Amino acid sequence: MRAVRILLVILSGGCLFDAGGAVPESVSILLNAVHMKKTLLFSSRSLLTAALFFCAASVVSCQKEETAGAAPSCAAIRLTAEPAELVRTKSETDVAYASRFVEGDAIGLFAVIRTDAETQAYPAASGNYIQNAKFVRQADGSWREEGSKSYYMEQGQVMDLYAYYPYSEQTSADATGVGCTLASQQVQAATGDSSHLGDYDFLVADALTSATGDFGALLFRHAFAIIEADLTGSGEMAGKNIASVMLFNTDAASVASNGALTDMANMTGGFSFDLTAPAGNNTATYTYPSVQLNLCGLTFTEPPVLGTSPVKTYFTVNPADYSRGDGRVYVVVNTTDGYTATYSRPGLVIGSGQMKVITQDIAAGTARQPVIDLTADGKTANCYIATLSSQAYSFDATVAGNGVITDGLLQAVQKFEGRTLSASLSGGEARLLWQSNPYLIEPGSISYAGGRIGFSLSGRPVSLGGNAVIGLFADAAATEALWSWHIWITDKTNDELLAQAETYTMYPAYEQAYGAGTAVMMDRNLGAIFKEDGAYARSFRAPLYQWGRKDPFPWGLVVFDAQSVPHNYIDGWRPVQTTGAPGQYVGYVGNTWYATAHPDLFIATVAGTSYDWYYGGGKGNGPDYRNNELWGNPTGYTVGQTTTKTLFDPCPPGWKMPHPYVFSAFTKTGNTATVASGDVNTTGSFVQGWNFVYDGTNTTYYPGVGYRYDEYGTFSFTPSGYYWSSAPAPSDTFGAWVFGLTGASIYQRYSDPRGFGLPVRCMKE
Repeated sequence: MRAVRILLVILSGGCLFDAGGAVPESVSILLNAVHMKKTLLFSSRSLLTAALFFCAASVVSCQKEETAGAAPSCAAIRLTAEPAELVRTKSETDVAYASRFVEGDAIGLFAVIRTDAETQAYPAASGNYIQNAKFVRQADGSWREEGSKSYYMEQGQVMDLYAYYPYSEQTSADATGVGCTLASQQVQAATGDSSHLGDYDFLVADALTSATGDFGALLFRHAFAIIEADLTGSGEMAGKNIASVMLFNTDAASVASNGALTDMANMTGGFSFDLTAPAGNNTATYTYPSVQLNLCGLTFTEPPVLGTSPVKTYFTVNPADYSRGDGRVYVVVNTTDGYTATYSRPGLVIGSGQMKVITQDIAAGTARQPVIDLTADGKTANCYIATLSSQAYSFDATVAGNGVITDGLLQAVQKFEGRTLSASLSGGEARLLWQSNPYLIEPGSISYAGGRIGFSLSGRPVSLGGNAVIGLFADAAATEALWSWHIWITDKTNDELLAQAETYTMYPAYEQAYGAGTAVMMDRNLGAIFKEDGAYARSFRAPLYQWGRKDPFPWGLVVFDAQSVPHNYIDGWRPVQTTGAPGQYVGYVGNTWYATAHPDLFIATVAGTSYDWYYGGGKGNGPDYRNNELWGNPTGYTVGQTTTKTLFDPCPPGWKMPHPYVFSAFTKTGNTATVASGDVNTTGSFVQGWNFVYDGTNTTYYPGVGYRYDEYGTFSFTPSGYYWSSAPAPSDTFGAWVFGLTGASIYQRYSDPRGFGLPVRCMKE
């Protein structure tokens, strides 16, 4: 980390003129600097011995006073820095750190003339007096501005000065929004080597104001913080080489109505700093120009060895309270021979310019297994569950979904689309299309060979969960997928989820119609991180589905690509098929071929399609053009009709879409009921969802997750939840039966347009 104190004054000698009153010549930067090198000496502030002087050609004219001996009307601005004692910020281990400038380092400066002596001028994108000027440290220790410019201050002016480090080209050149990206993947040379910290440093100076030219000291403060992780090794981990260390924090947060995670403690990512903020606040005033990340990773040029002497690792992170919401910090160590060790500790609190030290003995790890075959039992599906960090997986990619094409589905596709469905696949390339969190899937691990797709999870703790979609393409140039699969990362294997399935006691009439014990349900939403209830529970963050489609769509505002780069799902992705304004329907895309070819694309709807993404292959609207066969229960609105798992079923092996009457367990009448009536089988209060008593004793939580709007694809997080069933609705106006809940009512059956993105709770086959 680097810190510097720079003094800015007005040259007392006034303006320099030649005999003709010409603009003064450029004056070289004066040298008075000590030799510096990158060393770890982290502090909140320090002073640099150096002198900066600039007075070069300028657009500002200087009017020579006619009265002999009168003071000049303007003067050149001078920056100087003087030596002083280092002011340290002590960590919990009473160690202080800082680092020093080296050749090539650059600072950025802004100066804005006030409109009057009392009013701070807004630093606009253009028109700043000094606008993001770049000063570079030279080999001889001096500082020079790039270009040949000159800056003067007229007498009587009041000027505000802002500065930051390191210099960057700002799109707007605006001191209210200086951008900085803190890398989520950092590199350290070896144990105890801190020279890399300077590569991730960011300094913000307290704003200065002067009416005389004597600005005093520019005091720079560290915007970020450092976590030092001291790692020892014992037991089976002693003597192993560390390949990487990752820090993760629990993403406990509130959720905005658009699905943005707010009030979240982020470690790295893109930040924006307002240099004009009051002194002491400008290091903590962040905007949200891009997604922030709850992780920080570290690799090594020379992999250190675990042993009795601590391996000292250093992470530059965003200062934050990582203990919010019962937050924890996870330390994940990966060794060069394929072991992963994961430890968690209570979340720490760290301020800007501070360093916190955590210690951990690495005693046991999980060895990477041979590639796990997710289809070893011969069962294929559109969704597979992965539960081991840093583990390689593969699955059979020669079969689409479960391979089952019912006669009804075959005939419907032939009728509406003029094509014959096939479950046989053969491609040339697999790609990661999106993931709900960064570094769920190890970058570059996606493979396709011999009819199989392979991938590896990163070291991210599985308990943090997430979802991803992998597509199969004909070749590297293809833009339309042949098929795709949902990869669900959660804390239970599929076998464990099957073993702990919940048997609902349906309303007696429906129980009799379907047979006792037929309503056996998964204990969480399809794609949920894990089973959890309460406000802003992470069980909310499960993907959403358009009725009849096999592919999930991300919950919330943000998705990440294969390189873990964040994208706004609406503005930075391709979530909706449109030809202009969102919601403008494109007539011939509404069929299973197009939906399969574009698994990451949310198909928008309009009234002309009865808000159904499936438009009968462009053949028309109305009940005769509805494909009711997609999820294997075409007349499921009739009591007793069971569901056949089809090619487009989104559930993992052993699971299928539920029929609409399984949810009758949640009311005493088997029908829609208000909470006030007392005819609901709930316990506790409504906390963004209900705990339902499903068998007279045990409970299960259904969160109100919100939805994706059928006309626009936009996400709305609301305290209500509507869950798809396998059954179409008998009315053409609305497309399919859902189970619904709000704080006031439980809807045992409800009709929703098929174009909506809603959650799914799978039923055991």
